Amino acid sequence: MIKKLRNKNLKFFLTGFIFFLISTFVFLNQKFYKKNNSLKNYNVFKNEMQNIHSLLANQIQNQYKKKKININKGESLNITLLNNGVSQKEVYEVSKILRKYISLKKINTNQFFEILINNTSKKIIRLTINLDNITSLHIFKKNDRFIANKIEKVLFKKTTLAEGLIKSSLFQAAKKEKIDPEVIIDFARIFGFEIDFQRDIRKNDIFQIVYDKYVDDDGELQKNGEIIYAYMKNKEREIALYRFQDKRGIVGYYRTNGKSIEKALMKTPINGARLSSRFGMRKHPILGYNKMHRGTDFAAPKGTPIMASGSGIIEAARWNGAYGKYIRIRHNSKYKTAYAHLNSYARGVKRGAKVRQGQIIGYVGNTGRSTGPHLHYEVIVNGKRKNSQRLKLPSGRTLRGSDREKFEMSRIRIDVMRSNLIN
Repeated sequence: MIKKLRNKNLKFFLTGFIFFLISTFVFLNQKFYKKNNSLKNYNVFKNEMQNIHSLLANQIQNQYKKKKININKGESLNITLLNNGVSQKEVYEVSKILRKYISLKKINTNQFFEILINNTSKKIIRLTINLDNITSLHIFKKNDRFIANKIEKVLFKKTTLAEGLIKSSLFQAAKKEKIDPEVIIDFARIFGFEIDFQRDIRKNDIFQIVYDKYVDDDGELQKNGEIIYAYMKNKEREIALYRFQDKRGIVGYYRTNGKSIEKALMKTPINGARLSSRFGMRKHPILGYNKMHRGTDFAAPKGTPIMASGSGIIEAARWNGAYGKYIRIRHNSKYKTAYAHLNSYARGVKRGAKVRQGQIIGYVGNTGRSTGPHLHYEVIVNGKRKNSQRLKLPSGRTLRGSDREKFEMSRIRIDVMRSNLIN
């Protein structure tokens, strides 16, 4: 093996040395011929040297081949690499390295690889894959074994102001102003304790967002950062919220007076849904007789994400008769919430698991006794099911002491920043 490596290194050294000699020879003879005005002889010599240079360059270029490939439909990563001339041994070694950074099942037809192969030995010199739009993984050989190196793009933080006038819905207004959907979903989640964006929104409501985004060298958006400031004029009320991290390291959004927007439970645990059945007496759509409906139904397409209304511990995540796939969360000694007719559970959702407010716990479905995809949502207070749409929930905490002082300084800084962005 040592002899093989020495021969390989010697080959690279000799090739480079020949290039150096030719380049030096061309340069010196160019000066000589020009000095002696032998233009004809110089041109002949120049053409000969260029031919030799091209011949050697082509020889090296033919030795290595760079390919940009993607996985064909119905193929695996291993098959794609084999079809592109990579040996079985190296396919195994590369796959073993990749598994440490990404699930091979997640590599799909939209992902491109770039591989550099030695045409003679059919061995990989380098393989590059983008793990996401920011991070790429470079796999190459060192001392006859593959190693990997993760490289992240250098990103630049840019604080941005976005605002809009609502004519029909928040999401339509955001789309018109070309605001990234990820930002507007986060905005709706922050206000989810106070505003029901399916039912409380009125024509000519106004919103404003100050948030960070991260761009690359070309100014292209790579990812969104945190919302720093969120404002909503809804009906006759105005709500301004400021992002703040307290001395315990907990991040929240606070009104001008230092009071948190957060409450024990969100108003609705689902975005983009239609309220299809209210709490109270109704004619049951399947049974056909009047029956007390002790929950609120939200009609939404199958697969729509469902959020935990509040932080807590999952008491149940199982099939529950007419409820179908069902989740119940205990938030504290007083409040519980239940979610029924789910299509599936989110990863990690099981009995005893802790969940945070706003976390996705499952997806809308049509399981159990149901006439169509919807979420049946219940709020249970001291063991009794209550109307979630009329329930008065306790307000969030108010900042005090050193936290309040730091918040005031942070709020002033954000207001100055916002003013500069407007102007």
